[in-house]
Amino acid sequence: MTDNQRKNIRRRTIFGGVIYDDAGRSSECSVSDISQSGAKIRTSIDLEIGVEVDLKINKFNDLRRCTVTWTRENEVGLHFLVPISTKNEEMARLFKFSRPGV
Repeated sequence: MTDNQRKNIRRRTIFGGVIYDDAGRSSECSVSDISQSGAKIRTSIDLEIGVEVDLKINKFNDLRRCTVTWTRENEVGLHFLVPISTKNEEMARLFKFSRPGV
């Protein structure tokens, strides 16, 4: 998917995280970019497209249920089942989802 096809602005990040799958496996991961609706992570766990996982973003102590939308080597695209709310001021400010003065 090209950037201009995305519904939400995606920001590059260097956040640590943990990915949990339904088989009980967990692994540290890095969140390399994020938007209100999803994220790209790097992980050593092999995940299949369509499976649901939980992603903990350490910086915010935020746990999100996600669906795997794509995989490429050790990179994984995730879609959040519940998008990040722009009403969460800390996350909105840090991800620059809200515009100044709005």
